Amino acid sequence: MTYIIDSTLREGMQSAHGRFTRDQSVEVASLLVRSGVDAIECGHPAIGPDELLRVSAVVEAAGDVPVLAHARAEVTDIEAVAKTGAAWVGIFLGVNDVTRRSRLPGRTLKDLFDRVEQSVSHARGLGLRVRFTVEDSSRTDPGELTEAYLIAAEAGAERICFADTLGLLEPHQVRERIATLKRLCPGTDVEVHLHDDRGLALANALAAVDSGATWISTSVNGLGERAGITDYAALAVNLHYRGTRPLAEATVLTELSRRVGAYSRSMPDHRRPVVGRDIFHHVAKLHVAAVEREPGSYEWMEPSVLGRSSTTRPTGVSSEPADWIVDPKIISATELRYHRKGPGDRFVLVDNRFVPGAEQYCIARRIPHLDDYGRGHVDTHVHHCDSLFVFLGEDEGYQGLSVEVTLGDRVFAVESPASVFIPSGVSHGYRVVGGAGTYLNHVLAGDYNSSLLDPLGSHA
Repeated sequence: MTYIIDSTLREGMQSAHGRFTRDQSVEVASLLVRSGVDAIECGHPAIGPDELLRVSAVVEAAGDVPVLAHARAEVTDIEAVAKTGAAWVGIFLGVNDVTRRSRLPGRTLKDLFDRVEQSVSHARGLGLRVRFTVEDSSRTDPGELTEAYLIAAEAGAERICFADTLGLLEPHQVRERIATLKRLCPGTDVEVHLHDDRGLALANALAAVDSGATWISTSVNGLGERAGITDYAALAVNLHYRGTRPLAEATVLTELSRRVGAYSRSMPDHRRPVVGRDIFHHVAKLHVAAVEREPGSYEWMEPSVLGRSSTTRPTGVSSEPADWIVDPKIISATELRYHRKGPGDRFVLVDNRFVPGAEQYCIARRIPHLDDYGRGHVDTHVHHCDSLFVFLGEDEGYQGLSVEVTLGDRVFAVESPASVFIPSGVSHGYRVVGGAGTYLNHVLAGDYNSSLLDPLGSHA
């Protein structure tokens, strides 16, 4: 059996845009549990109080699924993990010459081996289960690598992790390295953590499985440092396809990908295996004809397994420029979830109804002077994509419109002219409090309602 430990909530925090709040982390953890992961890796509690609380919240949300939190081979880091309630600590330490030069100057190999033994022993004394990782394993001398793992195992580590930190290896090299580790460290589970710098992480993960690796480290959408690591959905579905690890609630994978993409402002492209929008979309005439005669003739698995369906519907923007010119229509805001009728007429300037394939939504609302603007016509809501508010008053220089804008848990008084950029995943709303003018809302999605991220369990 191959087990998956998903590290979106740790490795993903080290990506260029990954900054998960506590609430977002709990959402992601809940979906990971539903999707069937065997363990969740979350955070580095020694960073500070907020990080410790975030990890603690994930431990609670994960229920019976064990949570592992990161720690350097230092007492303070390990004790911070213990405070979160996490069952496992992932202790990491590099021992190769690159690490000794760049991160731990002046430390001898013996010094580092002593730290391995002391840190693992201390963690075990606190009641933590231990996974020990040699950082940059693939560039570490094989003898020194094995020695570090053996010391960790002797001190009580139940699992050792081989980290291809720079994504350097190819599948045949991974097979050789993991087979060697299994032989030299009998009785200890082996995990692999494979970066995707060369685009080989998934292939390397499958090679590791073939060589006896027990655990594979993944992240949703492959999120992580630089090019990221092994993609969770792609690995899980490939193992299911092989018949070696059944999927649990596979229909969750797309929503999980969508939320992680929104919260990290790094949505997967439409061709992303397993979760991409177009993976069951057939366009070529010969393919369309074949699929219409025999569904599945150009599909590697049944789309319904993933809660998806195939389509042959034409998409894309018209090649006729005249079709790009829109005659805006007045449409009530009540067509949108979280909205009520508000002041003034609402013109829809563009969306996929008016320009098919535009993947843009923009409205303009003319706001008149009123004695009472009410409580506002929109409740706070969240999009999976970036969006923009623009406020333009009717006075000279676009002055004369006063609003309150909610961003997350804060409320700001805003005077026109003003624009408010709203990153994907951020709860937001606005309320007019005075004056008159024009309000513009631009959303990077062609269908407003489908761009909304509802609270988990909501049926809004």
